[in-house]
Amino acid sequence: MIKQFFTSLILGVTLAGPLASQGLSGSYLAATSANIANDYEQAAHYYRRAMENDPDNGFIMQGAMVASIAAGHFDDGVEVAQKMVDAGFTDEYSQTVLLADAFSNGEYDLVLALLADEQFTLNPLLKILIKGWALVGKQDYAAASTHFSTKSENSAIDSFANYHNALAAALAGDYQQASELFGVEGAYVNRGSILAHAEILAVLGQRDAAFELLTIGQGRAARDREADALRAALANGDPVEFTQIAQPADAVSEAFLVLGDALNGDNSPRLALFFARLAQMNQPDNTEALLLIAEILTDQNQFSLAVKAFAKIPPDDAFVVNAAIGHASALQRDNRVDAAIAVLENLVASQPDDLTAWRAFGDVLRRESRFSGAFDAYSKAIDLLPDPDFSGAWRLYYTRAIAAERLKDWPSADWNFRQALALNPDQPDVLNYLGYSLVERGEKLDEALAMIETAVLARPESGFIADSLGWIYYRLGRFEEAVPVMENAVSLLPDDPIVNDHLGDVLWMVGRHREARFQWRRALSFDPEDIDAERIRWKLVDGLDAVLEAEKDAPAD
Repeated sequence: MIKQFFTSLILGVTLAGPLASQGLSGSYLAATSANIANDYEQAAHYYRRAMENDPDNGFIMQGAMVASIAAGHFDDGVEVAQKMVDAGFTDEYSQTVLLADAFSNGEYDLVLALLADEQFTLNPLLKILIKGWALVGKQDYAAASTHFSTKSENSAIDSFANYHNALAAALAGDYQQASELFGVEGAYVNRGSILAHAEILAVLGQRDAAFELLTIGQGRAARDREADALRAALANGDPVEFTQIAQPADAVSEAFLVLGDALNGDNSPRLALFFARLAQMNQPDNTEALLLIAEILTDQNQFSLAVKAFAKIPPDDAFVVNAAIGHASALQRDNRVDAAIAVLENLVASQPDDLTAWRAFGDVLRRESRFSGAFDAYSKAIDLLPDPDFSGAWRLYYTRAIAAERLKDWPSADWNFRQALALNPDQPDVLNYLGYSLVERGEKLDEALAMIETAVLARPESGFIADSLGWIYYRLGRFEEAVPVMENAVSLLPDDPIVNDHLGDVLWMVGRHREARFQWRRALSFDPEDIDAERIRWKLVDGLDAVLEAEKDAPAD
């Protein structure tokens, strides 16, 4: 979506919160608490309970309506919206819900009646697009075209109105008129508009122009399964039909989605979710709406609702890879690790030639410390690279190097780290990880120092990289230099057990033993791994000198 078009349209658009002064019943307080936590299922339940005690409270009704829509309970949301209107407590959102419901049911006369009501408030983009599509629904294509062609005071609205005018012409079978409308400057407002024009050109027999649009024209950046399939069909001479919309509700769904996507980009996730749900109401199989809904819910830690949204996307959808990766991420964040892995196992089994699927599978396995499987998954992804020297492939070699290092296969890890650097020479994460690993191994310390110093210059606010620099100073015996660097690392990562432990070691070496023990105790309070915690307790009892002496004499693993 082209979010920048809508900055001026979404300013001042907010969801009013229920007023605490309206009553403090137990249900109301529970609803408010759930609402703050983005727990829309519970919020909807308790707002409805609160409505039983205070049925005329418009603010409670608004909370119930918004929470119901956010949870995907459309019938409940519409019911409450109607109660708000009947009670004379109307706002932009209740009216928009009623409008979306009327359109989803094909009640075009009701849509036009609602829009004609002077008390009706609606986002200006939606108002123009929805009225036009209501006219299309009534098969009054001439009136719809005239309406879409009316100029507004906002060029973004005009561009989208022109795009929808072209869609309406195509839906009516007038592909020549649709193509001419796409020829107007600014008609390519999003990915869908470009694919729609390519399909229309193909239907008109202008396949070369369609292919050019998708390869060297505006559509060259559209790299997804749907766009790739259209390119392949055009290249192979396969039949191409106009498929972007099948009915007016599909176009209205996209209109709601455009606003939701813009609002999400403007850091208004609740409003974005509200409009994305209305998009789903009008087109239940709108994959892009479902993906946006699931993304927002995952970010809000509403994993159960997110998983439900992902589950609605069919396995043969053009966005199946995106959906499966998002689904797995939501499951993993919800601590359903085996289910997350199963989703990605199924994905790579069904899409064995998809590099992105294998990379995502490797990432999930690596985060769960299943390094052998992660290494194999990254290897599959690397084998699928169309160009092994592609600079963007550095991340695959980097993550495979991490898996190899954790498997204690240092030759493989070292090779992969250096391959990543060959593709992206100054990448700070790679420089830091390789440099730190060399320090821990006591190898090539001069090279390691140069790597970490370069990483610090690139990312001075990274506590982990600052820790690496302080630690190599420690390993080189440059303790006085290490102190301020490690203190800076702790200021950047105050709750990290390893960084606090390292600062304690550095302080000990410059004779500040009391402060060192304080840092070690802090490190213990941040729940380090068992092996690290045992060593920290040893240092607290005997001091670092005794520990180092004992470790020097201990047999190697």
